[in-house]
Amino acid sequence: MKVLVVLSLLSLSILGQHKSCAEKDYSCQVNAYKNSSDADSIFRLAYAYSELGRRDEAIRTYTRYVEMEPKDEAGYFNRGWNHIQLKQYNLAIKDFDRAIELDPKDGEAFHNRGFARSELGDRKGAIEDLTSAVALDATNAEAFYNRGWQYDELGETQLATADYSKAIELDPNYSEAYFNRGLISDNAGNHAAALKDYSEAIRIKPDDPDAYINRGNMHYELGDYDHAIADYSLAIKLSPRDSVAYLNRGSTYYTMGRDNDAVRDLTRALKLNPKEKDAYYWRALVYRRMGKEKKAAEDDKKYSELGGDSEESDI
Repeated sequence: MKVLVVLSLLSLSILGQHKSCAEKDYSCQVNAYKNSSDADSIFRLAYAYSELGRRDEAIRTYTRYVEMEPKDEAGYFNRGWNHIQLKQYNLAIKDFDRAIELDPKDGEAFHNRGFARSELGDRKGAIEDLTSAVALDATNAEAFYNRGWQYDELGETQLATADYSKAIELDPNYSEAYFNRGLISDNAGNHAAALKDYSEAIRIKPDDPDAYINRGNMHYELGDYDHAIADYSLAIKLSPRDSVAYLNRGSTYYTMGRDNDAVRDLTRALKLNPKEKDAYYWRALVYRRMGKEKKAAEDDKKYSELGGDSEESDI
């Protein structure tokens, strides 16, 4: 589960609240500023709309602001950020183009434009923008992470690993960077390194079921079945409807010779996801070892119908 980090990027300008409103009481600020006509108050009104999640009103109000202050980068930047929240990526790119034109040294504008380009599938354009972002601010862990994510998607795993590692160096509690770096090691067959990174991801974010599943897989690959079972069980506790966790725990039980436990978990996986073809594969193995050939044959047939490879299934 690789993720691209979305940033909270509104606060370019130092904004105060209306004197009659409590701090962060944005509903109060909307009421205080909604009839204002000066540029500063309109900017504050747009900011308040944005903080309330009223994106369309925020965009319309930032548009009023940039018409009054066409050379203030903050209006374009913040309007672009709201376009991103609405997945209006082409409009966001236009706003960040203007923000960058007005302030070519704003690394966050490059960062956000890179995010919008990524969402449109323009990986190379995103990498160009994120490279500009880290050149302007070499301490920006999220920009390094996001560039690593782009390299990862392009299959440039060495460059991705380098960027994830830099993000971790800058922010040792960056769980997503550990997770994604672990995935690269996992896919390369470096199970010990992946195990270490997944463990760090769990240390930072102990409520992530995917990290437990992946660490459980590494324990399995390293022959540590008891710890694999423990991790899959924790994943199930966190996400009781995750069919993959049941599938993996069931296949591990099979490997350990615990056939009844294996059948129970694999059956549960199929109840949660009847198209979980690998559960049929593993349950067929269990049934065959238990001498239940008819049931094994039925599962073999289901596995084939779902497009399973007759050679072998992945855990």
